[in-house]
Amino acid sequence: MMKDEWETVALGDLVEPAKTWNPTRSPSDEVFDYIDLSAVDQDAKLITGAREVSCGEAPSRARQLVARGDVLVSTVRPNLNGVARVPDQLDGATASTGFCVLRARESKFDGGYLFHWVKSPAFVADMVNKATGASYPAVSDRIIFDARIPLPPLAEQRRVAEVLDREEAVRAKRRAALAPHDSLTQSLFLDLFGDPARNTKRLPTISLGNLGGWSSGGTPPRSREDYFDGSIPWFSSGELNTMFVHESEEHVSTEALHETTEKAVPEGALMLGMYDTAALKASIAGVECSCNQAIAFATIDPALAETVFVYFAIAIGREHFRRLQRGVRQKHLNLSMVREISIPRPSLKQQQEFARHVTAIEKVKVSHRASLGELDALFTSLQHRAFRGELIIQDSPHKKSS
Repeated sequence: MMKDEWETVALGDLVEPAKTWNPTRSPSDEVFDYIDLSAVDQDAKLITGAREVSCGEAPSRARQLVARGDVLVSTVRPNLNGVARVPDQLDGATASTGFCVLRARESKFDGGYLFHWVKSPAFVADMVNKATGASYPAVSDRIIFDARIPLPPLAEQRRVAEVLDREEAVRAKRRAALAPHDSLTQSLFLDLFGDPARNTKRLPTISLGNLGGWSSGGTPPRSREDYFDGSIPWFSSGELNTMFVHESEEHVSTEALHETTEKAVPEGALMLGMYDTAALKASIAGVECSCNQAIAFATIDPALAETVFVYFAIAIGREHFRRLQRGVRQKHLNLSMVREISIPRPSLKQQQEFARHVTAIEKVKVSHRASLGELDALFTSLQHRAFRGELIIQDSPHKKSS
């Protein structure tokens, strides 16, 4: 059967509904694995940041029970294509309602084929075209369920998925080549400054409290929906998972900042988690944003320290510094504890030189990403042919000849 004979079917007719639950109705000390929007690596299309959350601290969006093989599609900022497939180890986890959960009906729909379709340019363009909201574009689950997909016979769906899986593996290897550069930065820090937790180089030290004025965020009243209908990124501590953060799961309005205890976090500020497993997870605000009360933030005095240096000192020494946490059911830090954390203080010139090395390493990573971009273009062409019914085995540029 060729493409001209393939029917197009609404996704909603090919998937089964996911079950939901309300964690707040369970004992507060019970824990579960939570997948929020920030847990998905938008480049790799993988869940890399799922975190353990207690029912007592469960976000209001933690509702959807997912199973291995489910395809998660972010309903916000569809141009970023935040999609991933649930791996075996997250079977039974809870996903944010910011995802549309697609569970293929196995009798006529292959999950691998589905996953590749929601990554295709055709699907992304369709979602971008149908998104609403200028500052915070989003689509509804219904729009995703109504999207139509070309549906060849099940055997052909599986063949298409196998070919695209093989090419995806090539791209994954190229992405993996970026990982050593992250290790290089940590090795460079340790070589220059030693272990920041134990100050093995016997450098002068300084407390975080002397590097800047620390504050914590807040949560606007959930009863005011307009407070959560803005364009200002609003971070939870679980979202502090990269050196610079730009995008968050939820956004707040300027009114929320002006009318409540919620605070603005300046671009360039250092943000540190304070509660439980997210304690001392660190990020630098890549944009002006806001955060909840589980995050401490400060603008580091540039006359005393380089923010990138302080970030790595905390990130590398995190497990040691986390020992300051107190509490029985839930370990935590408070602002006083954060201010008391002491880190090595090499000369400002040395810190700035380290920051320049970090910038240079980031440039190399940009070059690797450009090479990956070329593979992405080839993959896009292959996707286009695959969903037009024009895919033949020889189309796979990395297929080994027999």
